[in-house]
Amino acid sequence: MRIGDHRLSGADVHHVDSPNRGGPFKPGDLDTIIIHYTAGANAQSAIDTLCDTERKVSAHLVVADDGTITQLLPFDIVGWHAGKSTWQGRSGLNDYSIGIEVDNPGRLQHRDGEYLSWFGRAYPEEEVVEAAHRNESASSYWHSFQQAQVAVVEQLCALLVHHYGISQILGHEEIAPDRKDDPGPAFPLDELRDRLLPQSGTDLERPAFRSTRTDPMKITAIKPILVREGTHNYGFVKVETDSGMYGL
Repeated sequence: MRIGDHRLSGADVHHVDSPNRGGPFKPGDLDTIIIHYTAGANAQSAIDTLCDTERKVSAHLVVADDGTITQLLPFDIVGWHAGKSTWQGRSGLNDYSIGIEVDNPGRLQHRDGEYLSWFGRAYPEEEVVEAAHRNESASSYWHSFQQAQVAVVEQLCALLVHHYGISQILGHEEIAPDRKDDPGPAFPLDELRDRLLPQSGTDLERPAFRSTRTDPMKITAIKPILVREGTHNYGFVKVETDSGMYGL
């Protein structure tokens, strides 16, 4: 893969221009990568959402579970992926970061012997990771990321670090810990940045956020959503809770 004129090229790289965008980054401001999971049914549903003018969200890249990459924004243009966010004295991380959305349903619920996503899809036990989120005290269930997918994300980050002098790789969960939990404990975020940014180190002091919550999340809103998968359309709902939103 290579970057030319702020656009990625290479095998399995596609381009779809999202209309949801800000202006160019201010000189010297771009220094961060933010990793997200899509919390959706597939990469195409995420791409559709990130290009929907009514949603007013976008990211620079979407990485499908097979490692296919779709670029939605040039790397010199501000995207709308971080939302309300703060990190080490800065707020509004959209203005400083490239957003990478990784296709993954995220947190799962274990119910009646099945591991279910927010949109009702069941996943086999061998694809489930039980782990405590960095911002929580209790363990929960998460869908695993494909090894090839994680490898592509690391290649992308390495390329961006080299090309743009990126000095920070963060999870959405770190810049908005009170409302976001992506990419979650199933994604090897600490290991990835230790390899790519060895000077950062996971032992460095980071802003502390630790939830002691033990009560179940409360649903605050349920909204219909249409997901296209191949030639089929599926109707699901988007669930909003007092801990954040599940699904795009």
